[in-house]
Amino acid sequence: MTEQRDLAAETERATNEGRAILAVGCAVVLWGGSAVAIKAVSVTGLVTAFYRLWFAIPLLWLIPLLQPSVRERLTSRWLGACLVGGTLFFLHQALFFTSLKLTTVANVTLIGALQPAVVLLAAGPLFNERPTLASVLWAAVAFGGTVLIVLGARASAAWSLYGDALAFANLFAFCGYFLASKYFRRDVPALEYVIGMTTVAGVWMLAAAVATGQDLAAPHGWEWLMLFAIAALPGTLGHFLTNWAHAHATALSISMILLAAPVIATLGATLVLGEHLYAMQLLGGLIVLTAIGIVVRSTTPATAEELAESAAETDAP
Repeated sequence: MTEQRDLAAETERATNEGRAILAVGCAVVLWGGSAVAIKAVSVTGLVTAFYRLWFAIPLLWLIPLLQPSVRERLTSRWLGACLVGGTLFFLHQALFFTSLKLTTVANVTLIGALQPAVVLLAAGPLFNERPTLASVLWAAVAFGGTVLIVLGARASAAWSLYGDALAFANLFAFCGYFLASKYFRRDVPALEYVIGMTTVAGVWMLAAAVATGQDLAAPHGWEWLMLFAIAALPGTLGHFLTNWAHAHATALSISMILLAAPVIATLGATLVLGEHLYAMQLLGGLIVLTAIGIVVRSTTPATAEELAESAAETDAP
């Protein structure tokens, strides 16, 4: 009888693990496709980012309106955390969306793939793990791969050095946001933090849109549906799928699957947007993804979980 129960439990575990891998795979497809969708709409990066935030904000605030227990946790500590985290998230969103409009999808997503290495090197003590010499060297190799990506894209009509510079700026803006969020969420629950942080980012994005003279009525026809889909699918459904998967699959397997997001984005940009890929870009991308994969594999399971989360939060717009 005990053996039957053990067999049933093992079967259920294996089934859930398979479902978790499938869930993460679906999320990666959504995140990879979101970069193509962002570039496909005709409006500017700031307008796209504005609607990504403001389509979500009213839905998020329904939660505290309907749940008094959530409202009770919206304290001054919560407000302070959200002001800092939301400002950093605004910078990340503005730079990410704008860079996608200015340079190739491949460059933006592959530069973004460096984030787990930067997070690990910058905050090893936060994860109770000191970066090894090997992980530092492989991180350096990954950065070297991005040089090939940038040099290889110069012949592309979609390439922009300014756009690449914004993608690199976004790399560090995101790391600041992610590390600040990890610190604040020690005291502020995740749900309440997301509500407040997203709202603060939305207010900053509104101010930036007005200050730079953005036409918020610019979207037309199918673009409104596309903007809503960007907010709802990769940003909401993608995170739900990965959060569920964390309980049923190993951190290492999740983090490895997440490295496929830049590949999907690059292939999508080639097939849908007609962005040409050059041999040097392909070589640089292979170097980056391989090196980052080795860096993640060299960490403990707990740290790999954190790095998987960092990759997930950035790949989803």
